[in-house]
Formats: sequence, structure tokens, C-alpha cells
Amino acid sequence: MPFETGCTDLRHSALVYDSEEEFLARSVPFVREGLEAGEGAIVARTRPGLAVMRESLGADADRVRLIDVGSAYTRPARMLAAYHQVFAEQLRLTPALRVVADVQYGPDPAEWDLWTGYEAVANRAFGHLPVWVLCSYDANATPGPILEGVWQTHREVLSGDTWTTSERFEDPDDLLRSLTPVPEPLPELRSLPAAGDLEQLRERLAAQLTAEGVGGAKALDLLLAATELANNADEHGGGIEDVRVGRARGRFVCEIVDGGPGFDDPAAGYVAPREGGGTGLWVARQLAWQLELFRSPAGFTARIWL
Repeated sequence: MPFETGCTDLRHSALVYDSEEEFLARSVPFVREGLEAGEGAIVARTRPGLAVMRESLGADADRVRLIDVGSAYTRPARMLAAYHQVFAEQLRLTPALRVVADVQYGPDPAEWDLWTGYEAVANRAFGHLPVWVLCSYDANATPGPILEGVWQTHREVLSGDTWTTSERFEDPDDLLRSLTPVPEPLPELRSLPAAGDLEQLRERLAAQLTAEGVGGAKALDLLLAATELANNADEHGGGIEDVRVGRARGRFVCEIVDGGPGFDDPAAGYVAPREGGGTGLWVARQLAWQLELFRSPAGFTARIWL
């Protein structure tokens, strides 16, 4: 299937390749055909990969935005936010956009589901944008569970000379729910005295952070995230019922519990807010190491891991 131009909303595809030569043979024409049609182009790889891509593109490389992602894939929420900003910047200059993106993941199998979830959320996060993303995976270096996730999160996959419509593609929300562990109770957390307003809440949280030896940028991130979630609890959850803090699994944790019904949206906070929408969860997800949102006997709970 030849590459097509004129994308009007997200086309989220994958390239599974066996060698760098095959990668270049597929990705360079993809980029060049978009440039010829007046589309913008982004290539996101590690530094060595960018050097090879620049050489292969020749003079066309000057028309492509090259992004080093060697240290960028830290948490899914932060990566989605970074791509959203780059896409928005480029789409102010061109009517549509093509992206070749190497997806990075660490050696720890316990984190692989995070990045499959990231690919699932991308279908919602960028679904309204005129962007064609070609996510690239080295078949010889990518673990089996990650490769299985490629077929679950991309409607079409280019492997060898063949475009294949994935029969294993799953609804992004359903897949994300299946990948998200059920939050476990943390009895080691302790409740803070009730605070009269947000300023008092921040003061009490700051004291707890100091007592736990958490300072600097991490402490500020927690205070900002907690403020956003406390505002949400006041505005949408009928007010804060409890705030619990402490350490669990070596991390500082803060829970904000409200008395409202909550919601069931596995992608909450991952998708950039539209104009007029709330930004609290979007901000909190980027600041936290992990954010869990769940109903519990105590109420609807926003759990921030720092």
C-alpha cells in the first residue's frame, strides 16, 4: 500500500523492521512523500538513529524536525504532553504532519505494560489531529510482550513489504483498563488534620514532605499536583473528605479523598484538555511519578506517587 497524503485526523501505524536498512527503506520515502505534499515532518529517535536518518534524507533533512528521545521516555503522561506540544507547534506551520517515532522502553518487564498503555492512549490523545504517526520497532531487539502490544495498539502495521490491518487491535480504553493494576490499599498512610482551605492544606503537606526528607523540585511537584486535585475535589467531588500521606514502596504518597461519585475514564489526565476544559488531572499526571484514580470505601481517591 503506498503512502497517502491529505491526513485529516490521526492515523496511528507501526513499522516493525528487521534491520536499519529496512527501517530507512520504509521511513525515508514516508517522510519525503509528506514533504512533497506540503506536510510537516518529525523524526524522533535516539542520537545515533537521528544521525543515520539525517544522512539518508540528505538535503531534505533541513525540512524535518529531528528530536532526540534518548532520555525522553520517563513516564507516559510526560511523553504524551511533550508530543502534544511539538505537534501543536508544527501544525501552526503546516496543514498536516508525518511523524516517525522510535518508542523507547526500559529493561524492566514490570514497566512494559506502561508503554503499551502509552500507545493505547495515543489513539485518544491525538485522535483529532491531522497527524500520521509511524511508530517504529526493531523486531530483533523488542521483547515479545512489547511486540504483541504493537498489534493491540495500531490498526495497521508495516512489516517487510506488507501493510497488515491488525485483527488484534483493541479499543484503547478497554486495553488500558486491562493493563492498569487494581490499586492496593495502603494502610501505612496516615490522615492529616482537616485543613480549612488550600493554603492550610499546602502548609501541612509541606511539613510532611520536610519530615520525610523530600525537598526541592520533587516537593514542589507534589504540592502543585495536590493543589490541582484538591481543587477538583472541591469543585466536582463535593469537598475533601480526607488527605492521607506517608511512604509506600520507597516513595512518598499522598491521597486526596472526596465524597463524590468519581468517574471511570482510564485515560483521564493523559489527554490534553480542550479549550474551556479543566486542566487539573492533565497537570497532576505530568508532575507525579504515578497517579491512581479509583473508588474506595472511603470515597473517590486520587493517589499521587512521587
